[in-house]
Amino acid sequence: MMRPKVTQQNVHLFIPDKVSKICGQLSRDYNMTVNQAIAKVYASKVYETLSRESSKLWQEGWVYIYQLLKEEIDK
Repeated sequence: MMRPKVTQQNVHLFIPDKVSKICGQLSRDYNMTVNQAIAKVYASKVYETLSRESSKLWQEGWVYIYQLLKEEIDK
């Protein structure tokens, strides 16, 4: 079976599961509500990069992406 080609138009299909896991971990690690974590993720440069197909960050696991986000937050 052939996998569909990932493009900028459909990359959003690969992001929600990763963001969900990242937000859960972020809320636990930084003692914030899930809504605060969601806002933090969607306002981050990491999310901006994640949402660009050309970055290929969407191919990475959520733990790696979470580590990038933590580095951004802790700066």
